[in-house]
Amino acid sequence: MPHKAAEADMADMTEVGLHGRILRVLDRLLYDSEFRSAFIADGPDGMRPPLDADLIEVFDRVDLTELRLVGRNIRSAVVSGGTGTGQGLKGAFARTLEVIQERHGLSVNAVAELFLASPQFQHFRDVPYSPQGRGLTLPECFHRFMAAGPSFDPEGTLEPLVHYEAACAIARALATGAGATFDVTLRGAAFHGGVFCAFRDYAEAPAAWELHPTMFLAGAGRCVVGPAGRPLFDALTSVLAGHDAGMAPDVRAKLQQRLRSWGLR
Repeated sequence: MPHKAAEADMADMTEVGLHGRILRVLDRLLYDSEFRSAFIADGPDGMRPPLDADLIEVFDRVDLTELRLVGRNIRSAVVSGGTGTGQGLKGAFARTLEVIQERHGLSVNAVAELFLASPQFQHFRDVPYSPQGRGLTLPECFHRFMAAGPSFDPEGTLEPLVHYEAACAIARALATGAGATFDVTLRGAAFHGGVFCAFRDYAEAPAAWELHPTMFLAGAGRCVVGPAGRPLFDALTSVLAGHDAGMAPDVRAKLQQRLRSWGLR
């Protein structure tokens, strides 16, 4: 049976032109392993819900061996990294994946398949026709996926840990100068004076995760991630944003010096 998201897509097919309907089916074939497996097993004329006759004619010519290979390659890039995906899930979310394995017994490949088939993955910058602007980084898409409550963690209990690892990965990506290729909408993040700034205290995280109030700052060639209090973060972002006129001169000077030492001024 196709994935539920795929069923919804198929139900809307009659309202979309042929080109759009072809793209929707192709999208599910590439990213939804359940849909792809059903297609390989039953062919385009055996899908449930059924494809329209004109789509059956188009997809009857698909090379199934090539389809399997492309599906595996996409999953491999998402898991292990590659062009566009950066570190991949293994590199960016080592701690999160370890907890998922311990709590739910899911391998990284199983998690990746669920992620690929999710609506959140559709916002990834390398997915054709990403619905929002330039699209998001893979880490931010994965954070959205986990925050939405996937089937193995419907309450989203792992979200704080995922947020921490996603924020670290986004900061590193921005430090490489790649910020022009993606948008950032991560919770608690903003840009001040061209510098990525985010803060979270992670008060809701279990003590075992050892997450403490953390500041994330990143600019071209520079990335600063470390423990900090909210007052310090707010003061630094005020200086970066140019909203420091009311500060004592000596305090402002110290903050500016700290930012310069980090290469962020």
